Amino acid sequence: MAADYHTETPHILDFSKYPGDEPSDVEVEQLLQDVEKCTLASHLFWGLWGIISEHVNEIDFDYMEYARQRFQQYWLRKPALLGSVGASPGSID
Repeated sequence: MAADYHTETPHILDFSKYPGDEPSDVEVEQLLQDVEKCTLASHLFWGLWGIISEHVNEIDFDYMEYARQRFQQYWLRKPALLGSVGASPGSID
């Protein structure tokens, strides 16, 4: 197993378990940055799921609050992950 899922850093893999050249620190850092950008898509997906679920589910759960929190995380993380690409709600470019 390349990852130890019972630690605080399960995303850090032990590449010595695979044949081939060990990746450089730069390659590993680039991969981590690329993966972090994908968290934005996850926040959008689950935010939309919350909005839809508010209208179709009868379970006693605050779906809209969940959606709000996911969208909030999207807007908080976006500048750090994508720089100045796009604008946040209410801003004027």
